Order: sequence, then structure tokens, then C-alpha cells
Amino acid sequence: MPRPYLLLLLALSLAGCVMPAQGTPVFVDMRAGKFYSGEGMLHEVGDNQERCRVSVRDPSLIVRDRWVLCRYVHTRSIRDAATP
Repeated sequence: MPRPYLLLLLALSLAGCVMPAQGTPVFVDMRAGKFYSGEGMLHEVGDNQERCRVSVRDPSLIVRDRWVLCRYVHTRSIRDAATP
């Protein structure tokens, strides 16, 4: 990969624009907050199984790491994303 592309990728990741690769793909319900889209990554579930730590994009397209109620976090699968 040429050097300018590596620098651009580094700048975007430092700016919070790149979704983390680790975690479980989930859909975060809009009742948990205002997001660009509900697609996110689940990183951790709290001890009491009520709060989940997820990464989602906010309306300004910056990836934010936040705790939300687990009842607003839903699994996402390839089958869900398939078009009929």
C-alpha cells in the first residue's frame, strides 16, 4: 500500500472515523441515543447484564464508545443483511 494511503488511514483512525474490528456486530436501537446508523460493535456486557459497551457512529460520523442499556442492543447476522 502506498505511503499516502497509509497516512490517510492513520489520520482517519485517529480522528475516530474507523469502526473497530474487534467485537460482535450488533444493531443499536435508536431509543438508546442519536446515531448516524444503528450498526455498531459490541465490546463488553456489564456484570449485571443490563449495560453494554458498544461503538457506534454519532450524527457527525465520529465513532463513539459508549455504555447503553442492553435491551436496545440486538444481534446482527448475515441473514438479517441479505436482500430478498
